[in-house]
Amino acid sequence: AETLRESGLMAAANQIVLTDAQVTVAGVEQAFQRIGRQVQPNDTFMFFYSGHGSQRGQSQDERALDGIDETLVFYDGQVVDDTMGEWFNSIQGLGVLALDACFSGGFAKDVITQPNRMGLFSSEEDVLSSVAGQFQAGGYLSHFLRTGISGEADNAPHDRVLTAGELSHYLFNQFGTHVRDVQLNGAWQHLVVDRGAVRSDMTLLSYAR
Repeated sequence: AETLRESGLMAAANQIVLTDAQVTVAGVEQAFQRIGRQVQPNDTFMFFYSGHGSQRGQSQDERALDGIDETLVFYDGQVVDDTMGEWFNSIQGLGVLALDACFSGGFAKDVITQPNRMGLFSSEEDVLSSVAGQFQAGGYLSHFLRTGISGEADNAPHDRVLTAGELSHYLFNQFGTHVRDVQLNGAWQHLVVDRGAVRSDMTLLSYAR
């Protein structure tokens, strides 16, 4: 949120920042509703979460081929991937879901279901996500999303416009360099990007000129 403000990409009035005990199920749902009323068709909506992720068995969702739902662990409860998909259905414009959490890749099948949806996930749906201690960051996606948005990803060309392809390429390169051999519980962590119908050249964010 701070990087978006400092880069001139988003005003504080258009942000809702929830931390620690503020991150309740009702609080996040209300934030979706409040921002959702403001978002116009040509806007970009971004939901970013850094925290714990978990799994829940016996899913009734036919898209969960393994029979498991992925969840985000909020202060007072867990939100399943199906619910996140419902929340995103209320958003107009381009919706970006960025999750830095264990098993976060499982949210792709429930959210990237309509045009103008893009997902950035710190790991595959059956893999844990590591803390990025070397960068003093909560996670690798958190760190590289911040540096990428700050301007480092705008390089093909450097034109003060950040496209879906530029951000994806930057994140893949950073994960390939710094997260190549991160292994937890016998599985390697890999970035998951699902652009759905979002074209590589679609503008995500435009910097003040």
